[in-house]
Amino acid sequence: MGRRGENIYKRKDKRWEGRYISSYGADGKAVYKSVYGKSYSEVREKMKNRSGQSKPKNADITLAAWMEDYLNSQRSKIKVSTAKVYERYLSNFIKPFFGKTALRQINTEILQSFVNSLSRLSSSTVRGVFSFVREALKTASRAGRAAPVWLNIELPRAEKGSVSVFTREQQCSIEKALDIEERPNDIGILLCLYTGLRIGEVCGLKWEDVDFNACSIFVRRTIQRITVDGKSVLLELPPKSAASRRKIPIPSCIADSLSCARERSLSEYVLSTDFHIMDPRMFQYHYKRTLERAGVRYANAHTMRHTFSVRALELGFDVKTLSEILGHADVMTTLKTYAHSLDEHKRKSMEKFVRFKS
Repeated sequence: MGRRGENIYKRKDKRWEGRYISSYGADGKAVYKSVYGKSYSEVREKMKNRSGQSKPKNADITLAAWMEDYLNSQRSKIKVSTAKVYERYLSNFIKPFFGKTALRQINTEILQSFVNSLSRLSSSTVRGVFSFVREALKTASRAGRAAPVWLNIELPRAEKGSVSVFTREQQCSIEKALDIEERPNDIGILLCLYTGLRIGEVCGLKWEDVDFNACSIFVRRTIQRITVDGKSVLLELPPKSAASRRKIPIPSCIADSLSCARERSLSEYVLSTDFHIMDPRMFQYHYKRTLERAGVRYANAHTMRHTFSVRALELGFDVKTLSEILGHADVMTTLKTYAHSLDEHKRKSMEKFVRFKS
């Protein structure tokens, strides 16, 4: 695999391909060409031989144009949904602020002003936009087109909002409102409450992913609805990250409920509507109706994932195990998300100590 930022990758036909900027158009946009080889080192050498051969005819390429070219060069490496997010960043924030500002004119002061202009957005969105800009600027810096102006930028602090969790009484009411024999798709809610599956993951679960003998399920795909060419389409995509592709042990009681749902299913998917894959939006509607039957006040569907996590901590799960079940990229994500619950768990654990008396 090529190094990040080199634009070298292995093709499906087993050859290696490297993309490089051969020239610039009148509008300042880069024109790309490719070199091919049987190995990474061969293509890398060819790329070296071409570096510096073609200098930009228009030195005033705009930041927006550079970022658009950068995004196009990354499309084969990122998810379609991620590309759509970056496109929104470009059209909604980057282009309106920078306009026709030349790439070479961008400095720390201008970049900080841009970050400050996003103050109305959540800190996570601001950090996402900045990360996109930073990566594009890094490629410009490596090409000698920009200075490392991103190094001293001040970003808003990450928000420490508490997670929404169902109480034990609420969870009990929800489970009583489930009827897997009458509504087989109710199994999806039970899975979210007892495995922490994300909505897209539970909608993408197939019966072949369920190992009844080992009482385990395998997360191999996720279902997302995104806009492509102005049309909303339902896509089956790989899991969110490498860590999200995982095996989750399930309690025997949940396996029994799954077996009951399997007997009534006529689809290859665990959840389905009219024998077709279930749209995550339809699952959220199904979830909302379940809360109404249970008499529980509405909370977004991600609350089921949070509820599973907190219940697991209450039962004494160690953070490493919980992190792997949730499919988090690292333990720190779990620690940050459930810091308050962990504090309560630690307090109860400390109460188990008693004084040693002589």
